[in-house]
Amino acid sequence: MNDPGVVPQPVRGTASAAHSPQGASGRGGVFEVPGRADVVLKIFRTPAPHERAERLRTLVALPDTMDAADRAVLRDGSCWPLAAATEGDAVVGCLLPRAPEKFVFARTAPSGRPQHGYLEIDWLANANEVLERRGIPPQSLRDRAAVCLSVTRVAAVLEKHDLVYSDWSYSNAFWCVADHTAYVIDVDGCTLRVGPNVQQPGWEDPLTPSTSDADTYVDRYRLALLTARCLTGRRKFDHVVAEFQSGGGLDELPGLRDALLRMLLAPERKQRPPVSELLGELEGVVGE
Repeated sequence: MNDPGVVPQPVRGTASAAHSPQGASGRGGVFEVPGRADVVLKIFRTPAPHERAERLRTLVALPDTMDAADRAVLRDGSCWPLAAATEGDAVVGCLLPRAPEKFVFARTAPSGRPQHGYLEIDWLANANEVLERRGIPPQSLRDRAAVCLSVTRVAAVLEKHDLVYSDWSYSNAFWCVADHTAYVIDVDGCTLRVGPNVQQPGWEDPLTPSTSDADTYVDRYRLALLTARCLTGRRKFDHVVAEFQSGGGLDELPGLRDALLRMLLAPERKQRPPVSELLGELEGVVGE
């Protein structure tokens, strides 16, 4: 995070400074920055329109308006943008903190060969038998809840500050098998109050038309669905809900089960509980 009171400066000369693609994000390439092992440079597919450029600058400056606790959550649990990257007068990307090395894990590919890379939260939407076949340690309910808690802490800060993420899904967070923390990526796409309704197969909000903007109620639904899938190790919505309604190992955690079911099955969008309620239930499970 930026030091309080310090206005982040744009990173200039992007095209000539960046090289060696590190990977790809939802909106463009992610590149190494020569001489900087702690950051990467995300370059958009096309220069940002004025509105998006201003929104990015707002996001960069936002942590300096937060209290220390909220800043720490974003610093430790997300790749919050550090600065805009420019070419001339155009905003062409942003400087991001590099995801910590603890989120990299050597697993086994279907071919049996080692596969080294960031461990996406997608893996938790599988039964332990699947994890073990791929060389990932089995995860207890508390382990799974701890990862979900880490994600939900970021979501709670976003909701508190009227930010919409929209793209809660399998590929937008990494997790660590050692300490069961998570790291949310692509947060540079956050918008204030409403934003693009990112459509991913299996993540459609049944109460929000795909042509409507995403808002905090869409975020609540998708976060709950991600949490429920990671806790149960199941992917299909009907299977997840059926397991929760029948107990599904959560018999002794009625508060958590109730909060998730209300977020997923509320008849009206505005009846979905706030993220802070889910956060409190997960903290109770994990013991924090």
